[in-house]
Amino acid sequence: MRKIVLFVSLFILSFVGFSQQDNIPKEVKENIQSRIDNQINASIVVGFINGDNVTYYSFGKTAIENGKEVDENTVFEIGSISKTFTTTLLALKVNSGEMNLNDPVSKYLPKTVNIPTRNGQEITLKHLATHTSALPRMPDNFSPSNPLNPFADYTKEQLYTFLSKHTLTRDIGSLYEYSNLGMGLLGHVLELQSGKSYEKLVIEHIANPLQMNDTRLAFTPAMKNRLAKGHSGLTETSNWDIITLGGAGGIRSTASDMVKYLQANLNSDIIDSKLHNAMALAHQSSFKSEEQKTEMALAWHIENGKFLMHNGATGGYCAMSAIDKGSKKGVVVLTNTNENVDAIAIKLMVPSYQLKPIKPSIAKLIIKEIETNGIEKALALYRSTKSSNPNAYNFDENQLNTLGYQLIEQNKNDIALEIFKLNVAEFPEASNPYDSLAELYLKMGEQDLAIQNYKKSLELNPANTNAKDVLKSLNVTIEDVTVSKEMLQNYTGKYQLAPTFFITVTTNNGRLFLQATGQPKFEIFPSDYNKFYLKVVEARVEFNINNKGKVDSMTLYQNGQIMPGKRVE
Repeated sequence: MRKIVLFVSLFILSFVGFSQQDNIPKEVKENIQSRIDNQINASIVVGFINGDNVTYYSFGKTAIENGKEVDENTVFEIGSISKTFTTTLLALKVNSGEMNLNDPVSKYLPKTVNIPTRNGQEITLKHLATHTSALPRMPDNFSPSNPLNPFADYTKEQLYTFLSKHTLTRDIGSLYEYSNLGMGLLGHVLELQSGKSYEKLVIEHIANPLQMNDTRLAFTPAMKNRLAKGHSGLTETSNWDIITLGGAGGIRSTASDMVKYLQANLNSDIIDSKLHNAMALAHQSSFKSEEQKTEMALAWHIENGKFLMHNGATGGYCAMSAIDKGSKKGVVVLTNTNENVDAIAIKLMVPSYQLKPIKPSIAKLIIKEIETNGIEKALALYRSTKSSNPNAYNFDENQLNTLGYQLIEQNKNDIALEIFKLNVAEFPEASNPYDSLAELYLKMGEQDLAIQNYKKSLELNPANTNAKDVLKSLNVTIEDVTVSKEMLQNYTGKYQLAPTFFITVTTNNGRLFLQATGQPKFEIFPSDYNKFYLKVVEARVEFNINNKGKVDSMTLYQNGQIMPGKRVE
């Protein structure tokens, strides 16, 4: 499986003028240049606000092959940063009295849609805006005909069908769980309330007042001419057209437009009062969980009670934005590669943050060897390089996985198959390599091998909904596992995995929870009577029972690591 982890008045704008002062540290520039030189990212554009000064820094090209130099006017997909636009629109409606944060979502949907409830409680607009609706990250009827543009054919009818059939698995408002579905639904509710498309709302109430002429869902001809082509690894990929769920991640923009947006969020004196008041409402803390160590404004994540942050990613792009209203600092980082750029933004906001050295992908070396000497020599080169010089390249599982898909797009399925087999051999405890291998086997007509590998992927990561959906389509039955309250109680306790690292397991109402030292508490779900998995990250735990029938230890599986822990309480 490919890995991807989505205002109007008449007034005179007086945006903060640009200073010639360069506020981008040399270390950040060197990190960006190293990313481009090593083909980690095709290009990166930074817009940094520091008080009255704005600095742009751009490096790389709109495409690896025959691209143009990027600048602050180059167009990128901003993915989930769009969610902050959605909640700003909501805040405008709330301040005008047209909507209320505590309105039930059902108030705005057709009467034929039965939005799920739990224990007599309804999902409100505030729940959608803070990721506390108890709705899942994505609907289970999301089956794109074109995986390279996955949202394009998801309809409002499919959305309504999912909502009407879905059963919530936890209490509304009880926990934070990031939901593209929920925020996309909020955008759709704004459409229904206003009678206007989500894009028209963004243009009318945010883009036009802030003179953000390159901020749209649909490309204008001018935007298309300045588009940075998206890349998955080293391969150009399609843009994502997010329509029904556009409020979750459908916006395209530029660094210069996003600087205007962040300046408006930072400075009340450069925008009209309606928009300023809406942004102020969207910034207010609206959900806080000590258990999860999470604090949410409306869409914005509040970090350390200080920064407002949101990142975004689509199939070929990543983005990061942050503001600190106290110090009047803000940053936006855009790239046309599905490689995270959060660290660059964090470094600019928190100078003490340490950037990690950039390593070139091993895929770059391997693809050259394939072209020169063939796949067998390339496989041997991979193994010998990893053995003799393991720190010279990035060897994580995503490197071979991305290379495999690159070869598939070049119609080199036989070579891609060998790459996926190698990835499974190198990362036998990772779920995604098996999923990718299964996908290719299915594409090549090897259904039995596809099923075998999808099952293995699901065993390693029971939260892999893609494997579940494909197996279901192949008429393979996947049985849900239930564990009695009495059995769950046997697993509670404190487990020591390292001298100062413990995992505490608790139970509540027939549900099992895990909390690691210094981390939030998360629910874990059974895949067997003694095996459980997390949905928030790709990790699983196994409780070990001794010959006396007592649980005396557990084992945590995460990021290819196997970490046993003795029960100490």
